Amino acid sequence: MFQATPSIINSGGSSTLTWCPVAGQTYRLSPGPGIVTGGSASVSPAITTVYSLTASNATAITTNFTTVIVNPCGFASVSNWDATLTFSYTLAPSAPGFSFRINRQAQATFRLTPYGPGVYAFNGSASGLVSINDREDDSSSGSLITYTTVGLGPPNPLLSTFVFAINCTSNTFNFSAIVAVDAIDTEIDIGGSSSSPRTAIAGQVALLPHPLPLASSTISGSAVLPVLGPFTIPSTDYYTPNDFLANDMWINGVVTDATAGTANVSWSIAPGP
Repeated sequence: MFQATPSIINSGGSSTLTWCPVAGQTYRLSPGPGIVTGGSASVSPAITTVYSLTASNATAITTNFTTVIVNPCGFASVSNWDATLTFSYTLAPSAPGFSFRINRQAQATFRLTPYGPGVYAFNGSASGLVSINDREDDSSSGSLITYTTVGLGPPNPLLSTFVFAINCTSNTFNFSAIVAVDAIDTEIDIGGSSSSPRTAIAGQVALLPHPLPLASSTISGSAVLPVLGPFTIPSTDYYTPNDFLANDMWINGVVTDATAGTANVSWSIAPGP
């Protein structure tokens, strides 16, 4: 028997080819060193490689084959992932009757487990720190009403999501993530003030298909993404604040997708234990 162990490796890794040597046989390994002795050889191919082992003696020649897969599409040997997402978005626009102060940051890590072929999803285990500190001053009706949403803490697992997909046909990946945090809403008007707790969505990030890396088991990157409002059907990578105080900027006409600015976003999706 001629086999490779392991048969799937990442770039820079190695596999051991093994066979059962028979006295009087000459063995030739290809591609590689050619004639080999003993019953094993270590190989470190840079790309997926089919190895042949030819055994010969005075009366017969036989050849067997085995394959070492390097960086399989979608890192097929990975069963779990740890996805870390960071983003930062601030904006302070104003218009007649309205002023806003939007401030959102997150650094959140999600454990992803298999959801379907090539698809991994958040399984409820998350860590990190998320903050939201928003304010809207509304004097459009003649009386000033101030709304605030303030939250700081780990991701709330009930409204947070992360879905990561690998396409083996196009050799690409994409993901969509929502990061939420427990927050307090406060409304102040001429009648006084009232506060209530709720879970606020600090932001949503989506990446359209990007090429899978060829030389690393970690999928990472960063980008300055356009900030889009609640009425847009995206055709590009994007970030959206995705919560009512920020959405009010679009609803009340204070900003448009062209004037809402950008968000700094980075991601790292690495094989987990």
